Amino acid sequence: MLPLKDYPFAVRPMIVAHRGDTSLGAVENSIEAIASALVSGADMIEVDVQWSADEEFVCYHDEKHPALGAIHKAEYQKLKEHGVASLTEILTIGKGKTYFNIEIKEYSARDPKLFMQALVNLLSELGLDEDVLLSSFRPDFIREAGWMIPTCIIHPDDEMKDLFTFRSFADPIIFEKPLTSYLPSELMQIARATGYACQISELAPDSLADIERHNIFLGVYTISTDLEFDQAVARGARILVCEHPHKFAALRNHRFPALETMPPL
Repeated sequence: MLPLKDYPFAVRPMIVAHRGDTSLGAVENSIEAIASALVSGADMIEVDVQWSADEEFVCYHDEKHPALGAIHKAEYQKLKEHGVASLTEILTIGKGKTYFNIEIKEYSARDPKLFMQALVNLLSELGLDEDVLLSSFRPDFIREAGWMIPTCIIHPDDEMKDLFTFRSFADPIIFEKPLTSYLPSELMQIARATGYACQISELAPDSLADIERHNIFLGVYTISTDLEFDQAVARGARILVCEHPHKFAALRNHRFPALETMPPL
């Protein structure tokens, strides 16, 4: 498998399985969803990552588990007993078979530097440095990722803003204007990110002009219709996060038939 930096983004967009492949009934971010995504035709799998109370990286989207409460206050063993997978388990299953988009979904006020250092060290230990993209709507975490692994700031909304202000470990990140008015390049500068992601609806003309002017690496989520797929591609998206990866991998292959003559990744 080629390093992520060598993926032929100029030739075809990358299809990302959103929280794995749940189209056949698997629970999102579960081992079953990852296994399903591996045979879906997607190039990359997105998983949501948090720290448990005992600082184990676990894959879970919401702040709270229905039986255990806040993920960051629950011990890993308890989470495991309730079916929550560790990041190590999931990465081990997909190593050498797919790329990973690790979305940091930390809801605590713990030190972003310690969190990101531990995450980068884990990826290095597993030999996955070249196969991973780190993303988050939390600029305070992305800015601590360093420069060895590509990073992507997801355009945050006002609800998410609480996480990097009132729950910030150190000095809060202060925004001087409404979040909706920030251009992609401005958010990337704040987060020190190498890429930018947003929803189709957030790609206003001024944002598109900014992306073109700065040649920004763009990801779009979450694609669920053919129209959204075509809109994202037309706007220069290089990564498409999709709800039905098998469907959109097939559509991508049809839209970009040149990939049939390309060497395997």
